[in-house]
Amino acid sequence: MPLMKKFMLMVLTLFYIQGQAQVRDTLKLTITRVERQTKTDTVYVFSSRVDTIALQPIKTDTSKVAKDINPLDLAESKYQIKFMGSLRANAYYDFTGMPNSEGFMPYDIPVGVEAIDGLSSVYIGARQSRIGVEGNANTRVGKIKTYIEADFASKSESLLRLRHAYAEWNFFKIGYSWSTFMDNASLPTTVDFEGPNSSLSKRLGIVRYERKYGKRSTAGISVESPQTDYYNPADSLIQDKNKQSNFDIAGRYKYLYKLGHIQIAGIFRRIQYLNQTKMDVLYGWGVLLSTNININEKNVLSGQYSYGQGIANYYVGFVGRQLDAVYDPVSAKMTLKTITGGFLTYAHIFGPSWRFSLTSGTSYIKGKDFEPDDAFRSSRYLASNVFFNPIETIRLGFEVTTGSRTNLDKQKGKSTRISLLASFDF
Repeated sequence: MPLMKKFMLMVLTLFYIQGQAQVRDTLKLTITRVERQTKTDTVYVFSSRVDTIALQPIKTDTSKVAKDINPLDLAESKYQIKFMGSLRANAYYDFTGMPNSEGFMPYDIPVGVEAIDGLSSVYIGARQSRIGVEGNANTRVGKIKTYIEADFASKSESLLRLRHAYAEWNFFKIGYSWSTFMDNASLPTTVDFEGPNSSLSKRLGIVRYERKYGKRSTAGISVESPQTDYYNPADSLIQDKNKQSNFDIAGRYKYLYKLGHIQIAGIFRRIQYLNQTKMDVLYGWGVLLSTNININEKNVLSGQYSYGQGIANYYVGFVGRQLDAVYDPVSAKMTLKTITGGFLTYAHIFGPSWRFSLTSGTSYIKGKDFEPDDAFRSSRYLASNVFFNPIETIRLGFEVTTGSRTNLDKQKGKSTRISLLASFDF
C-alpha cells in the first residue's frame, strides 16, 4: 500500500507540472520531506513559484515587407557605426572688449588710440559643442575607418562648421583633417578654444601616407589643399577665381623614447599671384620642432618652435590676417613674410580629477620698410588654468589668459581674459 501511494503522488505531480508548463516558461519545484515519529505514512509537501512569464514570439515574413528606395538614397551600411558628441558651454569676461568669442587672440588687442579705458565684454555660449559619427569595417582589402565631425563655431551664428571628414585605409588618410605640418600630441589643454596663438594648427584637404617604422619611429608625407592668405591689389582682375594650381607638400618624422617624443616637420608651398597681367610665383617653406616630455607620472613638459616664410596661415593666431605675403608698392610685386613662433607648457597632475597647466608663448613677424607703423610685429601669450573631472565624461575648467601685441612702431597693447568651461561628453 505505501508503494502504491508513492506511485500515485508521482503521477499527480507530473500532471501538475505539465499543466503549468503550458502557460509558463519556468517552474520551480520544491519537495520537502517531513519525517514524523508516528505510525502514519510519510507526508510530502509540494510548492511552486513562477519566475518568468511566457513571451509568445511574433514571426514576420520579411519577403513580403514593402520597400521604397530611391537610387540616390544612402545604401545600407556595412560598417559598425558609433555616435559621439560633446556639449561644451563656455563663458568669459574680457577686460578690453576683444571681439573673438571663442579664443584669446593677441593680434586683436587694441593698441594706441584703439584702446578705450573702461571697455570690457562678457560672453556665454555653447558654439564649441560638437557631434561626430565614426564607422569601422574589416574588409578583404584591410580595415577601413570613416569619420565625420562638426561643431557650431562657424562665422554664422546657426550654421555647422566642418571639423573633420575623412577615411583611413591601411597607411592612407584621405579627406579633410589636420595638416601634417603640426603636432597634436604637443598641444596643451586650455580653456581657451584656440590655444596658444603661436602654435601650428590647421585643417584642410589632405592625402597622407603615414606609418610606423620599428617600435620608435613614425614618418608621413602628404599633399594638401593650398590655402594662401594675402592681399594683392591686382587680384581684383581675377576675383572669385582659384589662383593656386599646386598642392602644398608636407612631411614629418616622430621619434618615441622613454619619456615621450620629439618631432620634426616641414612644408613646401608654391604660392601663385597675379603680377600685373600674368601669373607669378613665390616659394614658401617652414619647419617645426616639437616635443612632449613626461618627467614623471605627475609632471609633463611640452612645446613647439617653428620658423618659415609664407606660412602665417598655419598659425592659430594669424588665420585670415593676410600675412602669408604682402604687396610691395616699390617693386610692384608680392613678397613673402617671415614668421617665427613657439610656446612651452608645464602641466601638473594632482590626481585622477585635478590638473593644472601653465603655457607661455611668443610670436614674431618681420616687418617690411614699406608697411605702416601700426602693422603687427610681435605678441606674447600666457595662460594658467585648472581642470576638474568629477567623472570621466565631465570636465570643468577655469583659466586666466593674458597677452600683449606690439606694432612696428613699438607701441604696445595688453589684455586679460577670465574664462570658464563646462564640458559633458557622450
